[in-house]
Amino acid sequence: MGRHRPRPAASARPENLPRPVGGVSPMPPPNPRISWLPAARALLAGAALAALAACARPLAEPIPVLMYHHVAPDPGRDVWTVATDEFRRQIAALKAAGYETVLPGELRAGGARPLKPLVITFDDGLLSTLTEAEPILRAAGFRAICYLITGSVADTPAERMKYGTYDCLTWEDVRAMQSRGTFAFGIHSHSHAGQPDRIAQEAAECRRIFRDKTGVATRDFCYPYGAAPNHLVQAVAAAGYRTAMVCADRLFVPGLGADWLRIPRVSVYGGRHDFSATPPARAESGAIAADVRNAGVPLPVRGVLRDSATGRAWNLQPPDRLGPELQTWRWTDLPADLDPAALQVEIWEQNGLFRYFP
Repeated sequence: MGRHRPRPAASARPENLPRPVGGVSPMPPPNPRISWLPAARALLAGAALAALAACARPLAEPIPVLMYHHVAPDPGRDVWTVATDEFRRQIAALKAAGYETVLPGELRAGGARPLKPLVITFDDGLLSTLTEAEPILRAAGFRAICYLITGSVADTPAERMKYGTYDCLTWEDVRAMQSRGTFAFGIHSHSHAGQPDRIAQEAAECRRIFRDKTGVATRDFCYPYGAAPNHLVQAVAAAGYRTAMVCADRLFVPGLGADWLRIPRVSVYGGRHDFSATPPARAESGAIAADVRNAGVPLPVRGVLRDSATGRAWNLQPPDRLGPELQTWRWTDLPADLDPAALQVEIWEQNGLFRYFP
């Protein structure tokens, strides 16, 4: 017996709809055949996109990734050696500013992160990361990652090797530091050669050496001299690394489109410094000017003019590194009611992360 389409209800026939009044057709009654699913799906999709956007917004915030090398009581004129007391002041300033440290792998994995994340890195695997840096970081509750030159890491202190003139960590040191948790470790090649082809050949073997010596796998790499041509980046990825550092001297913006195998870092310059600045004064042009100098190793800085009466501050980015040669800094387009007697010149790290002077 065949199936017959049921006769439509009378209320659905056009002739039974109310007639137009005043030339305006009334809204037809709801059609039961129209599903509510498309509208619900659209609503859910919109909510999901809004939630995704809310999660993605913090990922667009720039994150400082600091690059250190060596910490010592007397840095002399070595631009890559930060004085121990200065390192302590820097870490205290970062802590007071509300920064909390994360490791590169944690950053890439996503998930919950601090409101002000900070990554601290040390290159070369020098002994000073153990003797000078670790106690200061541990006291602040900070963590850092140290990138090892595996060819410069001996098994025991009796066999300790040097990188240049500096003592290096041993595998005994590395295992002990891992167990304490302040430092994690990554790879800085086996030879630290300035030859990308050679570094590409070493990338996988370094991971194997590290795993054999520590029992832990690492997926974090740091390019020697910051050189990261495409073929080396591809070799690093093929070797199983998920993050890799360069030296681009800018903040890192994670999230969609981020290059996790070319993470830029902010160089923390060392050496002995002796900053000075004259009291700010109003120049003929109306600008506020001050003469500044660093009788030490030149370094990139940020100038800040601060009004002690109100707390207001104005930044200035000098075009040249601040060294022994006198520089005149001028702040323009300032409020006319500023009292020069209430103004003070401050010298900060180039990204404003911590203050050098006064």
